[in-house]
Amino acid sequence: MTWLIRILVGLGIVLALVIVLVLVIGNWGASGPPTQALSLAVGQRTVTVAGHYENVTQESTADGIKVVVDGHEIAVSPDQLTVDGKVQDLDPAHDIMVYVKKGGAVEVKAAQHHEVAP
Repeated sequence: MTWLIRILVGLGIVLALVIVLVLVIGNWGASGPPTQALSLAVGQRTVTVAGHYENVTQESTADGIKVVVDGHEIAVSPDQLTVDGKVQDLDPAHDIMVYVKKGGAVEVKAAQHHEVAP
């Protein structure tokens, strides 16, 4: 009878170790800051502001939308996009992805329909 108790205790310890291992592996990559996304429809295109940012404000203007993301001003109108006062040379027919990197740098590019934020 003591051998049965030893087997049950051993199986209990193994089960506990497996549960701890699964929990540790599950939380291994979850320590980074989360990414966020904000999509805006302006004219015929969609502008997605995504990435690692903390503060965002959005304001409607006479010709479009102004978004301020962690101090970076993004002005969107139906025919142009301006980031921090610099006009971006992009086709007005394409959707736009504005990605804020971890260091605070802003990257602007034409988005594909299947593209998601990195």
